[in-house]
Amino acid sequence: MPWGHRSIARAIYGFLKTKEKEENFEVYYAEVRAKLGLIHEMYMLSYRYLPVSNKLSRWISYSPGLRKLIEKMSQGNVVAPRKIVEKIKPDLVISAYWFHSHSLARWRDKEKQKFKLWTAVSDPWTILPIAYNSKIDLHLVYDRKGVYLGMKECGLKRNQILITGWWTRQEMFGKFDRKEARKKLGFNDGRPVVFFGGGSMGTYSLVRLLPALMLIKDKVGLVFNTGKDKKSYDLVERYVKSYKRLNKKGNLIIKNLGWIENMGEVLAGVDIVFGKAGPNFLFDVVASQKPFVAITHNGGQEDGNIRLI
Repeated sequence: MPWGHRSIARAIYGFLKTKEKEENFEVYYAEVRAKLGLIHEMYMLSYRYLPVSNKLSRWISYSPGLRKLIEKMSQGNVVAPRKIVEKIKPDLVISAYWFHSHSLARWRDKEKQKFKLWTAVSDPWTILPIAYNSKIDLHLVYDRKGVYLGMKECGLKRNQILITGWWTRQEMFGKFDRKEARKKLGFNDGRPVVFFGGGSMGTYSLVRLLPALMLIKDKVGLVFNTGKDKKSYDLVERYVKSYKRLNKKGNLIIKNLGWIENMGEVLAGVDIVFGKAGPNFLFDVVASQKPFVAITHNGGQEDGNIRLI
């Protein structure tokens, strides 16, 4: 599943794992790669380099023809999630990715499987219709807006939707030592540290900031998080080398971290966050109690996140 959806899955799993003994159930976690083919590649291109183009994707998502196409594609995607379900034989499956949810719902309905199916709606306010499916038992949404959209636009019953708030990993609420976190990042003085976050899949918008940073005269620390975007990571690396060659004073200390696994600890060591207004990253920053400035977002998909800020 995509990295952002994995964050939601881990948050749900982490919470339920703490309830195993108390509630007398067993929890299993599985990651399954979705078979989206060319559609995934096109989405990644627009996500990283043309975020405003997602407004068109949102408009298309209301097309009945797209719904039929997704249902057809979901049939070919079911093999991997089906193997997991048949191996574990769960009473309940909670899917954190809408495409897997469609696949499992279609398979369950066709072959009369007995497990309950819940799906986590992965946008708080700007929710695409494909996130809902009337064949799914329960949709986990952020707030009342998710209930309204599910019932009004997708025809769901009220008992098919549950307000849960946003699922955020427990480690984001951790009490990390700020000085120790800064030291691990390589900042041993009192300089302000600015975090630039591109989300799990990265965004080219971070790279556009690089020329302006050459103008900074004060001692500042910069931390770049380019996610899984290797191209952006390489561009930041080249910038760092050029900066060191041209600026002998070295007022800037730049850390290019790419993918970050220990996000909670890293955010504990910074003073302010500039980044893409993706829902998981936004709520991670809120949990870490750091000020957040949105520098980009996916138009049509993350417009609600801007209003949420």
